[in-house]
Amino acid sequence: MEEFIQHIPTLSSPLQFLLLLLLNLFLGAIGFVPSFFVTAINIDALGLIWGTILTFSGEILGALFGFHLYRWGFSKVQQEWFNHSIFKAIKNSSPWKVFSFVILFRIIPFVPSGLVTAGASLTSISGWFFMGASTIGKIPAVAIEIAIVFGIVKNVPSSYLYGFMVLFLIIITPFWIRKKRKNNNGS
Repeated sequence: MEEFIQHIPTLSSPLQFLLLLLLNLFLGAIGFVPSFFVTAINIDALGLIWGTILTFSGEILGALFGFHLYRWGFSKVQQEWFNHSIFKAIKNSSPWKVFSFVILFRIIPFVPSGLVTAGASLTSISGWFFMGASTIGKIPAVAIEIAIVFGIVKNVPSSYLYGFMVLFLIIITPFWIRKKRKNNNGS
């Protein structure tokens, strides 16, 4: 994986964009890996303009993909699991209320994206309505993230950025695999 990420800068721009878009979509869909690292790779590999376009596209499309994955996954869960009052309140929320909360939680820093996406997928909000709310909420968050990352990218060698991303993935992957196995064995 480390070699793959380190070779991204040597690829042609369209191929870089495509591979990074897939990475952005994957990380946006799972929603628990901080996008900060991918944003740094996007900007370093493609420059500020294309890196920003890629980051924003990956965030929005990844959230929409994750929304549909969560909705599909929740449809497979036994319905008595949702009898708790918290889940009933979420499920019975109006689409406009969910729309407002998605915007609010997307704007607030450090609210896990996957949690917002999963919560919204439990409601009756449509995918397009969710994408609209996500987009509105992500604009300021992504703008701030890009400003911070751009400052770091300009001052930190890219080999450190790529290495840090690989190290983060190496550290987080065993936890994700263990949680996945636990969830599969528990169902």
